[in-house]
Amino acid sequence: MTRDFGELPAGVAPMTNPPLDFEAFHRMHRPAYVRWAKSYLSNLADAEEAVDWAFEQLLVDWPRVLAKESPAAYAWQVMKNRTVDVGRARGRRALLVDTAVFETAALREAVDPIGQLEQSLALFRAIEDLPERQRDVTVLLYSHGHSVRETADHLGITPAAVRSTARYARRRLQETLGLATEGHADDVAH
Repeated sequence: MTRDFGELPAGVAPMTNPPLDFEAFHRMHRPAYVRWAKSYLSNLADAEEAVDWAFEQLLVDWPRVLAKESPAAYAWQVMKNRTVDVGRARGRRALLVDTAVFETAALREAVDPIGQLEQSLALFRAIEDLPERQRDVTVLLYSHGHSVRETADHLGITPAAVRSTARYARRRLQETLGLATEGHADDVAH
């Protein structure tokens, strides 16, 4: 497969006879990775290509990946970097707001779709401005509907770190959007 955004090292065949632990890792993470990449690339084929390219890179370095303190955290970063690379190669900047704002249930069910669209745009722009870890947790938990445990597994962090990060992200979003910061808004019930 020839790519216009980079190649694997010479002589490396894509995903031939991968180790069983790699296959399990691939099965566990690929769907969430593709969904995340699609959120930013606005194109399923590009998202799949970016994620597959990331997994090919991970396979090449699999023993070193497993030696990392958190293989899942390392793999998440590789996937994100490949997503950005594909976006650049396609002449697009990876932005959450591009399509996510139009895919919300609130917009589909809104009495005032234009008002809801404005609110959704403001929210997604505020999410884009979050620090990277807060943004990733917010997207996985609230946009993609993953549980705290699933989010922790994909990001390679603890569930407690997910809950704490989500609380900080919610507070920051509330401040950015000028919303009241009631105690109940900080609860993460996933």
